[in-house]
Amino acid sequence: MKLLGKSWQYIDEGNTHIVIRLLDTDYVLRLIKEDNKPVLVDQIEGFVRFVNEVMVPLSRNYNYGPGEIITLSERELIDLPKRLVLYRPKNRLTKSKLSPFVIKVSNLALVSPSCDTNCCIEIKPKEGFLSSSLKKHSKCYYCLKQYLKVHNKDIKEASGYCPLDLFSGDRARMKNAFRNLIKNPQNNLKFFKDGHYLYNASGTESLFDDLVTSVAQFRCTNLFIDFLIEVLLCDKSVHNTILKETEETPIAPDTTQCDNCSDLKPNNLLHDLLQLQKLSETAIFDNNDITDHHYEYIPKLLDQLKTENLDLNVVKDRETFLKTANPVHLALISAIAKDCSIMISFTSDLVENMPYVDVEGTKVYYKVSLTDLEPKPVATLFKRKYTEQRMIEIYEKHVETTKIGI
Repeated sequence: MKLLGKSWQYIDEGNTHIVIRLLDTDYVLRLIKEDNKPVLVDQIEGFVRFVNEVMVPLSRNYNYGPGEIITLSERELIDLPKRLVLYRPKNRLTKSKLSPFVIKVSNLALVSPSCDTNCCIEIKPKEGFLSSSLKKHSKCYYCLKQYLKVHNKDIKEASGYCPLDLFSGDRARMKNAFRNLIKNPQNNLKFFKDGHYLYNASGTESLFDDLVTSVAQFRCTNLFIDFLIEVLLCDKSVHNTILKETEETPIAPDTTQCDNCSDLKPNNLLHDLLQLQKLSETAIFDNNDITDHHYEYIPKLLDQLKTENLDLNVVKDRETFLKTANPVHLALISAIAKDCSIMISFTSDLVENMPYVDVEGTKVYYKVSLTDLEPKPVATLFKRKYTEQRMIEIYEKHVETTKIGI
């Protein structure tokens, strides 16, 4: 069975989408699950426009091509779910009815389909600053939530990863962040080759080391981490750099406080992402100000762009939008930025007009971009406040228990 005249390959899925790759192309298809109720095409169009016109330009996500909607035939709607059963995880099979409307987007896991080998690292960095509501405890949202996850038995062991280290701009701290991610990836670090996941939440440190040397063909994991850091810190206007390996150091011990110091330079992906995340700090509103439900804010926000003739690819228009937008809308944009993923795809094959890092005499071409930029429902803002309260309760009990133990 083919789609759009192409063979396809199952990649992954979440609660809302099943992602499949169209072979020999630069695209993936996001199949939409609609078991509870049909998803209206107007809503899907709004989602696509929101990503294309709001999230992509605000994040200056230049490698993310515009998404578009295609429609499956009746025969494809019947045959595709049957064929997907062979690849889908058993726990996901409870939702099997698909919408006829499919979102076609760039395949960010590939540098180019013409390459013999495409590797990719997916990082879900999470919230990269210490929010004002949590400063009393000097612990960031991610680190506090680890206590809640352990308490709820969602995870066996808390991760030592702190997003503030990754967003610090300090190479030693960033290396520490990656070391902790590799040690305990949870859902925050994935490695795949040519669309196949080779390492995810169940991965081990030894497996990651093997993938780096055998699949990614780096001499060691330390050098590979330096490569990832170089890509994340690279100025978007700089196309080629020479990598200098830094010292391999042991993982820093856990501390009672998260370090909120950051020295990110402008015009790199982490800096731009962090600025969007921080919109929640300036978007002041009361819960009583929230009048929208679910996704009602999307057409309002898009209408604002049209009415005010704003193109968020233009610096001046971006500034105007961020000053005049509804604070609730800005808070929702911030929530999306806090939960998106960074994709770093790379290859040692020659790719014209693509930036590269010279790694010990070998040119490693790369593409870095953001994904998972779809809108979130308004309920996300209420959930955040509830989760913060619950996290703090669990953390304070932990601190008190620790004191008694001492």
